[in-house]
Amino acid sequence: MTINDIISRIKNNQQELGITLYAEASDEKIALTESVLNLQFPEDLKLFYRFCNGFESDGDMFRIIPLEEIIDNEKNKTLLPHQFYIAEYMDYCDMWTVGINASTNSYSIINEAEDTVTLTHSFALFLERFLDKGIFEGLCDWRTEITNNN
Repeated sequence: MTINDIISRIKNNQQELGITLYAEASDEKIALTESVLNLQFPEDLKLFYRFCNGFESDGDMFRIIPLEEIIDNEKNKTLLPHQFYIAEYMDYCDMWTVGINASTNSYSIINEAEDTVTLTHSFALFLERFLDKGIFEGLCDWRTEITNNN
């Protein structure tokens, strides 16, 4: 599934999915965020943020973080360079981080709890997993599956 497929799914099923979208981000807001973070967003993240500047779920207390908050988080940064929080659960009780490798123009989405686990290299797959199964069966169990297979 591509990011365009995910965007279409959200557009067509927003109420059923139980999510509230934030207004789309302008290209200027995306460029400002990239400048503050000193990195280039992958194209799928740009497409998503042009569609909506993040969202929150009605039942799971899960959010895709809006760009303004990503910038604010950068000011109080505890992450490595070229990393930023993309999603959070229950007021930053659990977070998911994007790490960008500028030299290979690739990225990964990681989750840190007791240890760091790379979940995927696809924002679309990350969102699909959440939309299909929610926070616990989707994202938390995914972490467990990966950890158990390594």
